Amino acid sequence: MARIDPSGRAVIAGRAAPNSKIVLLDGGKEIAHGEADARGEWVLLAQEPPLSPGAHELRVVQHVEGHAPVTSEQVVIANVPQPPANGVASTDQTLVMIAPSSGAATLVQSPSKEGVPRSADLSLSTLDYDERGHVTISGLATPGATVRAYIDDKLAGEAASGKDGHWRLSPSDSAEVGKHKLRLDRVGKDGKPTARLELGFERQPALDVAGDNRRLHVVKGDTLWNIARAHYGEGVQYTLIFNANKDQIRDPDVIYPGQVFSLPKVN
Repeated sequence: MARIDPSGRAVIAGRAAPNSKIVLLDGGKEIAHGEADARGEWVLLAQEPPLSPGAHELRVVQHVEGHAPVTSEQVVIANVPQPPANGVASTDQTLVMIAPSSGAATLVQSPSKEGVPRSADLSLSTLDYDERGHVTISGLATPGATVRAYIDDKLAGEAASGKDGHWRLSPSDSAEVGKHKLRLDRVGKDGKPTARLELGFERQPALDVAGDNRRLHVVKGDTLWNIARAHYGEGVQYTLIFNANKDQIRDPDVIYPGQVFSLPKVN
């Protein structure tokens, strides 16, 4: 667990060997330490001084007497916002992601959920397509609800949400290159829609380079972390893409195939 407020004060928690010593590193610098309890649970506070504005890579090292130190495979990636120059309270929030050794990051502290398409209890979580145009759609609804998906007003599939409310659809027909309209209906027992959600998306080639203007077309499987690692050499640079495309990205964990992002240059 990782929680970091906009001022950089952090609370990091996890599990380790019982009664082991736990050290929290920011890069290679120790910023907090403590001990796991008899059950192996630990909580570390990095609050005085707080994390400075900018990007941080936090790792945990476990120390057990008589054994070599063990560094966690996961790394917490945090980007603390700059304080406002005018003294007004900032509305920016700290982006916090956990990256496993594979490099595929998972957002653990979302700055906002406003970017999630929603209608009543029906919401869209992902809309992906692969290089052949095969679409995968997933989301949430009331457990046991029936969700129907339409692409360009043509029925694409139907699914029932599970006990946890999650549903997933993989229409057999592929989406051609171009603009499309997705419609989701939660239907009642009489077959009539009780909630409706519509979203436009566009399938485009994966990369477009025109002069100095670099644009990336999101495809299935893309994450900001992996895009940044491919184009800038390190995943932590995902903040460059996020900041350059805030008009499209409300939640860095939710990006959709068909979106077109600007890839800023690194000086």
